[in-house]
Amino acid sequence: MLIITRRPGEKIVLGDDITVTVMEVSGQTVRLGIDAPKSLPIYREEIWAAVKQENEAAANAGEMPALPKASARDAPSRS
Repeated sequence: MLIITRRPGEKIVLGDDITVTVMEVSGQTVRLGIDAPKSLPIYREEIWAAVKQENEAAANAGEMPALPKASARDAPSRS
């Protein structure tokens, strides 16, 4: 993990198109401004984790139980 010290008004640049600006520091709370392409989703960690968990639960709920293997006598005839 990279740890960087910044003051209000100072920025961090990620790649070519993402800028994070420290807007305000008040006690133990830091307000950040993020300038990024609209196509890039940005979530708070707890929201991202909840969405990921819901997606996994939905994917698992949609799974069908495995069907028993068909034997040769169950196969349709090709005559």
